[in-house]
Amino acid sequence: MKRAYLGPLAILACLSTVTVAHADDSKILTRDVLSNAGAKSLLNAAEAEAKQRGMKVSIAVVDGSGRLLAFTRMDDSQSGTDETAIKKARTAALYHSRGKVLAERVSQNQAFLTTLPGITAVPGSAPVMSGQYLIGAVGVSGATDDLDDAVATDTASAFHP
Repeated sequence: MKRAYLGPLAILACLSTVTVAHADDSKILTRDVLSNAGAKSLLNAAEAEAKQRGMKVSIAVVDGSGRLLAFTRMDDSQSGTDETAIKKARTAALYHSRGKVLAERVSQNQAFLTTLPGITAVPGSAPVMSGQYLIGAVGVSGATDDLDDAVATDTASAFHP
């Protein structure tokens, strides 16, 4: 006879647990995260494109919070391009925008953007998206603004998680 009462109680206990778990779903976001393999894939794609264009650049890939995941400085590139590529990538990740767009905004009387923390508002970076979410960014430095921007943008756009 105790079994008759155990079944309904167990069902009630399960339903209350499901209800609580469902109610807490709005407190947690689930998003894709750029993996080490994904970062290396982006880095290799950017380097291949830079080589094809005859560029000697530094390339940085950061995660969605701007932390460095992958980096390379191509042979014979300027040593000063290292930090610039990293800063460009971080800017794209932190502000969810291409460096070229931020640079254009600065030149259109929005110089206040240069006061934002960690910003490098110059062409050569692009955010990497997974659906509607930013998962990382690519920064390229060492060639002209247009070439740096083209490699970063093409690489980020071609990435498919």
